[in-house]
Amino acid sequence: MLTSTIYPRIDDLGPAGHVHNTVLPSWFQQARGALLAEFFKPNALPLMVKEYTVTFHREIVMSPPITIQIQVQNVGNSSFTLHEQAFQDGRLSAESTVVYINVGPDHRPAPIPPAQREFLATHQVSMAE
Repeated sequence: MLTSTIYPRIDDLGPAGHVHNTVLPSWFQQARGALLAEFFKPNALPLMVKEYTVTFHREIVMSPPITIQIQVQNVGNSSFTLHEQAFQDGRLSAESTVVYINVGPDHRPAPIPPAQREFLATHQVSMAE
């Protein structure tokens, strides 16, 4: 599991005084930085987003900071699925599922290289957890 801390900014707030719903995808992407960096090394292949969903459970306010947890849910031949959760004050506020496809030089799905597959496996959790 990868964990990241996000500190909301005033610019993240909507007119109602809580974090605007369009901000969460950006926060989740920011939290994925270390994971995505594994794919964008020299001679590594790029990724494309196939599917992305965000579910909102409660409003998020300016303080305290947000803790984002990312788990690799599934690793296929050329794709992998991440489950992301945003917590504020210990309570689940939003969660996301994103499916990435590994893309080859021909811009078509390509097998995930062994080094990246191993990295994903270190952050994978079983569905029973």
